[in-house]
Amino acid sequence: MTNIFDRIINLNIYVLVALVPLFFLPFSFEIFEFNKQYLLFFLISVSLFCWLAKMALIDKELRFKKTPLDLFILAFLATAVLSAVFSVDRTSSLFGFYGRFSNGLIGVLSLGALYFIVTNNVKFGEARPAKEKEGEFLTANVAKILKVFLFSSSVAVLLSYLAVFGVLARVKVLPMVIKQAIFNPVSASLEGLAVFLAVTAALLVGLLMVGTGKDRTKIIFHWLLLIAILGLMVIIDFTAAWLVLLCTLFLFVGLSIWKRLFKDNVNRLLIPIFLLIIAAAAIPFQSQDVIGSLPREQILDQKTSWAVGLAGAIDAPKNIALGSGIATYHYDFAKEKPLSFNQNWLWQIRFDRAGSHLAEMLATMGFLGLLSYLAIVGLFLMMSYLMLKKAKNTLPWLMLFIALLLAQLIYYQNTTLAFLFWLTLALSVVSWQKPIKEKVVSFKDFPELSLVFSTTVIIIGVAFLGLYFYGVKFYLADMKYAQAQAMPLGAERTANLEKAVRMNPGLAQYRTGLARAYMNQALAEIRKPETEQDAARTQLLVATAINQAKRATELSPNQVANWETLAAVYREIRNVASGAFEWGIKSFETAISLEPSNPVICTELGKLYLVKDEQQSAEKYFLLALEKKSDYIDGLFQLGLVYFNNDRTAEAVEQFQKVISLSPNHSNARYSLAIAYIAQGETDSAIGELEKVLELNPGNQDVIDKLEQLY
Repeated sequence: MTNIFDRIINLNIYVLVALVPLFFLPFSFEIFEFNKQYLLFFLISVSLFCWLAKMALIDKELRFKKTPLDLFILAFLATAVLSAVFSVDRTSSLFGFYGRFSNGLIGVLSLGALYFIVTNNVKFGEARPAKEKEGEFLTANVAKILKVFLFSSSVAVLLSYLAVFGVLARVKVLPMVIKQAIFNPVSASLEGLAVFLAVTAALLVGLLMVGTGKDRTKIIFHWLLLIAILGLMVIIDFTAAWLVLLCTLFLFVGLSIWKRLFKDNVNRLLIPIFLLIIAAAAIPFQSQDVIGSLPREQILDQKTSWAVGLAGAIDAPKNIALGSGIATYHYDFAKEKPLSFNQNWLWQIRFDRAGSHLAEMLATMGFLGLLSYLAIVGLFLMMSYLMLKKAKNTLPWLMLFIALLLAQLIYYQNTTLAFLFWLTLALSVVSWQKPIKEKVVSFKDFPELSLVFSTTVIIIGVAFLGLYFYGVKFYLADMKYAQAQAMPLGAERTANLEKAVRMNPGLAQYRTGLARAYMNQALAEIRKPETEQDAARTQLLVATAINQAKRATELSPNQVANWETLAAVYREIRNVASGAFEWGIKSFETAISLEPSNPVICTELGKLYLVKDEQQSAEKYFLLALEKKSDYIDGLFQLGLVYFNNDRTAEAVEQFQKVISLSPNHSNARYSLAIAYIAQGETDSAIGELEKVLELNPGNQDVIDKLEQLY
């Protein structure tokens, strides 16, 4: 009779397949990836412990199924560990970058463990027990896992349709996040859903191609799901998803003809050919007008993704082999993005992910990480090609794998896609059957070895319990952080941020949020009438804000946002804290070194010098900002102020005119231009500018007074 450990392992596999595409919780700051990662780690760690405990306590032997990919996967996981150890941001490398979460070491190791759990515990056939009437538990098998996945996918498709057409929005009891038109349980964006739909469509085409035709109910279900998926893809209209489906079908048709897989009924190929034509026609088709405009995810373009990836990989000798550190693309993008990107309309976004998973892997794990990953892919494709004629049933899994691989080339990796990739890898290997060899080491003749193994299992179990404890604390911390973000500025918001920091003191993002909260409270105290101010409270708030911001830079010294926060705190409290100017300047300089192509930081540093009345230094940084982005409006305006303050009126006029040409409604630039015209004696021009300022700001008394003087 199957033991309790087998039951738990089998159940966890089914639950993972069913829930990963659907799971989300509205309690944390990020409701999708954060919760999926928790689900993934918990169920896989429990399954791993049960598998080891079963061998140690019941089987009394080490039983392991060797597959052709084992060594390659272990090499990739070892590279990921080394990359995290030598990372520029170890917190992000361990847990995943905050707000994304799906690219950390814990997630990668969990998925690697999933591969070994599936290949060692999932059967290919039904494998019904001889004594089923006695309660024998059915073994997990590929066919049932496939059914569970397709059912889960159909639920995700249904929920997405209901969200897109506003059905969920009319259900009053649902949280606001579910009422949004872009809601879907698979991903935080419709683009992520579209890629998932494309790879699922590739799987369905494969199933329809190898189907026997005996189970008509199954065939009808596959067709209905495929049609629903294509309809949703048309609505979302994401070009990358259509490209994934198009290229997968093209490769499938070519491979089928080359290998003569359907020589007995070549007309079967009309199915993928027809869908290939639909995919090709859908790429230029714009469908957003059908249901109204849907919000788009901003994705980094491929050219910049690969440029940053290559530059990050060769930035230092260590990076060539191991990259900047797994899950640290935010660092690579800030440091390596080309100046030409500042002409992109998305130039102010700090991307924490590339537009290609493979480009991101090159930057964060180096050439060693990328090559070890491609070695897994290459060996798998070669083995699948060799096995194809002997086991045509592997064709759907091969199509799914190819679609997932193409998706990694032109889209980033989220938790659902990563889980599906490693699951497909494992189930495909199980479907091969013959290359798998079982290795058995019995403990019966070596009781000492059994003791060592059992002790190791106990240690692993205790370690997992410790991780669960901290996992609960970290989750509660994120709940407090999420609650704080939903609150207005004030003591209650600060209190929730304090609780988040106490429960998870190692996360820099919580501390920067707390630093800003204390800074805002300090500024509110400073703005009070002098008779109502509490000097001691102000000093305490200022000191706490600085301390939290500094602690954030110590925890993650290579995150530019932390240094910006510290610099902003020093800048805002410069009048009540000695040495704030100098420390603010140093913080901005550190931020510039981490993001050298950013004109905003240079401009902010120039403003700080301007407040300090160091005109020459201010001019230097404003000019540096304009070198990085010649049409940066704030940089042009601030440079104009410097010129005017130094009696270089003609040059000031030129800068203000540039600002107005870029932003005609820039009131401050028009007002400053008017003052410069007055200094030049051009009264009529000054009146014209001030009249336009008054149109933009009706009733502004200062402008009215100036006009009366000029009239």
